[in-house]
Amino acid sequence: AAAGAVGGAAMPGSGAAALGQTRRVRPQPQRRCRPLGGTPKLLGASEPDPVLPLRIVADARIRQVLPWLGKASYLALFGGFLMTDVLLLRCLLAAGYTGLTSYHLLQVRPLRIPLVGSWIFLWVNAGMAMLMVRDRYFLLGEDDAKVYSEHFEATMSVADFKTLMAQGETRVAAEQEVIVKRGEVADLAIILEGSAEVRFDRGRTTTIGVGGMAGEIGFVSGSPASATVTMAPGSRYVIWPREGLRRALAEEPALEKGLQLVIGRELMRKLAADVWFNDALKQELAPAE
Repeated sequence: AAAGAVGGAAMPGSGAAALGQTRRVRPQPQRRCRPLGGTPKLLGASEPDPVLPLRIVADARIRQVLPWLGKASYLALFGGFLMTDVLLLRCLLAAGYTGLTSYHLLQVRPLRIPLVGSWIFLWVNAGMAMLMVRDRYFLLGEDDAKVYSEHFEATMSVADFKTLMAQGETRVAAEQEVIVKRGEVADLAIILEGSAEVRFDRGRTTTIGVGGMAGEIGFVSGSPASATVTMAPGSRYVIWPREGLRRALAEEPALEKGLQLVIGRELMRKLAADVWFNDALKQELAPAE
């Protein structure tokens, strides 16, 4: 009985001691599954949520090319920010953001915010590039369109004409203005409005009207001018510095050919109209030394 009492008394104590002990639970190994591409992942990770069909983004060839696409995209963006020409900058940025948009679209679990941001920047830069191409190569202002249609349309493209006009300067003579001096190699000029007086030696003169050119023979041959050309007050004209224009023509063969046709047509017109005196014409046509 005593032993039973002792035993009975001890049991509650042993139960209290058992409650005070920390129960150790053996961790269960996490189960794994095999997702796309054969790489194991833990259950509970985000499931594939592609924008494009899963069979496309899971293709092994796409997975191999994707890192290179991302690198090339950032390289295009880096190159764009190094450009000093705004059109080239826009084109390279559009190309870079096209690559980044494709990079995000081809992800199994794409990040939506970078995807949308890349898509927006793509269209902004592509749109600006298209506007610049239109303005630079295809669209003419009202004044330039008139000059082109009246004097250059038959011999050169709009793009070549814009390049030509970019090399020159349009001026309006506030008073009588000498644009060609006798005995000097002249710049090239064309009269858009008004007229110009051509004064040869021994007091001989003639007049050039709208569409007429001045300095064209010296521009071609490099010889000094045989006459002085003076613009009448209020006349509007375009003048091209000889050296700058010749450098531009050396880089643009199509523009050079078109301008040669314009000059040739002007020479034929002047010959037919008997604008020059024979001795002055021979002097100016003589090759430069």
